[in-house]
Amino acid sequence: MARTTLSTPLPLARVAAIVQGELTGDPSALVFGISEPETAQEGDLVFAWTKKAAELAFCSPAVALVTTRKFARPEKPCILVNDAKLALALFLEALFKPAPITPRISPTAVIGEKVRLGEGVFVGDYAVIGDGTEIGDGTVIHPHVCIGRNVRIGTNCCIYPHAVIYDGAVIGNRVSIHAGAVIGKEGFGFVWDGKQYRRIPQIGTVVIEDDVEIGALTCIDRATFGETHIGKGTKIDNLVQIAHNCVVGTHCALAGQVGLAGSVQLGNGVLLGGQVGIADHVRVGDGVALLAKSGLMDNAPPNTQWAGYPARPRMQWLRTEAALSDLPDALKLLRQLAQRVTELERALKEREEKQK
Repeated sequence: MARTTLSTPLPLARVAAIVQGELTGDPSALVFGISEPETAQEGDLVFAWTKKAAELAFCSPAVALVTTRKFARPEKPCILVNDAKLALALFLEALFKPAPITPRISPTAVIGEKVRLGEGVFVGDYAVIGDGTEIGDGTVIHPHVCIGRNVRIGTNCCIYPHAVIYDGAVIGNRVSIHAGAVIGKEGFGFVWDGKQYRRIPQIGTVVIEDDVEIGALTCIDRATFGETHIGKGTKIDNLVQIAHNCVVGTHCALAGQVGLAGSVQLGNGVLLGGQVGIADHVRVGDGVALLAKSGLMDNAPPNTQWAGYPARPRMQWLRTEAALSDLPDALKLLRQLAQRVTELERALKEREEKQK
């Protein structure tokens, strides 16, 4: 967000009401735009949830800040909130609503037999919906989406272009599936028969609960049998791989390029940084956080933090990383000590020979 101009200037009193904050300063001062602290201009509002951002904003021409009491200063009007990032979400939701989509079924869409479409459904150009599929009220199916047979999609979902949903998947309400995502492809199950790999039929399904968001080009494989399950409110970034029979708890957050091998189980509220990898059948407890690029090979107990490859408890990893920075000096000292020992041994040997 470099800078965005508001369609209508807003007084600070109105901004404070939107973000549910406490205003210190002139309530009639007008906000003309929102911006990052580095690019703020006169009339701009800055949302500052870090000390650095707040300091930059106070030095800028910005008209006011939305920040926490901890970072507030008297130089500029401030709207005090508990969480400035949440305040930003409230502000953008209120002022930048997406344009409504008029319900219609494109004449170029291919709709199978016994398909049930709810009220107010939009089906875009060249979308394909297989036999026996049910789509709930208010759901938007963008152009070139491919939905298989006997799929269940809830109300007010949004399926973006080129997403693919295989047969039998079950998707809850208010789910967003972004462009190019693939839901329910066959899991990566093979067995060596002595001559070649033989596929193990993947006859399960995928179940996605309410309020889940799935990023672009993410793949969620169907189970060998049973189901791959994504819990309510979970947010999955782009380019994530979730293998067959995985269970992801409620309100988890998986950043880009995360990979879960088969039958991984994540508890509720798990946070996975970018490029985290988890080995098959690993259990991750509620509230666990894995830092970016971690590789978890073993179970992680609840409410712990892990980092590194292979992953280990965060504080242990930090101590190891700190020690690694001293490794060149330690090696230099070790070589010097080894040379000194060699010299002492030589001197001792010469002395013993002289005494003989």
